[in-house]
Amino acid sequence: MNTSEGTAAALRRLFDSSFAAAASSMTDPLEDMLAIRVGADPYALRLSEIVGLHVDVKIVPVPSPVVQLLGIVSLRGRMAPVYDLAALLQYPPAAAPRWMILAGAPQPVGFAFETFEEQLQVPKASLEDGENRGKGGGADRQHIRGVVRIADVLRPMIHVASVMELIRGNNS
Repeated sequence: MNTSEGTAAALRRLFDSSFAAAASSMTDPLEDMLAIRVGADPYALRLSEIVGLHVDVKIVPVPSPVVQLLGIVSLRGRMAPVYDLAALLQYPPAAAPRWMILAGAPQPVGFAFETFEEQLQVPKASLEDGENRGKGGGADRQHIRGVVRIADVLRPMIHVASVMELIRGNNS
């Protein structure tokens, strides 16, 4: 076999193996995530833990002793309280939270934050689940359950149910 035939065979094997690798990655289970920022820190949310993502909703302020409560919002004829996610995670209150996730059925609760980056799917193998493993700048670690690497950025995953428990504790 001459050198050009050997090179052609090697290129053929490399080409064929690239299809085999792609096929196996298509069968890996995926997790739907939202990449957000709280303050300047990157975070991730599991899409399975929320009901919706909204932008520029009208939040009506209401008097309350709970400083994290921004007000109430009406979506599709249902009222929901809206809390400042930054303040709940021990950051300074958000200056102008533009985005809001809605969580919790049958009684929905909104969490407002300033920056939504993207919705994406990541391989479940890239998730590192675990209690209190976050390293966010101001985040209360009790609300972090693992980390995920998205585009070379390690993001703590906010556990929405834990944040909801905090709210229920404040309101009782």
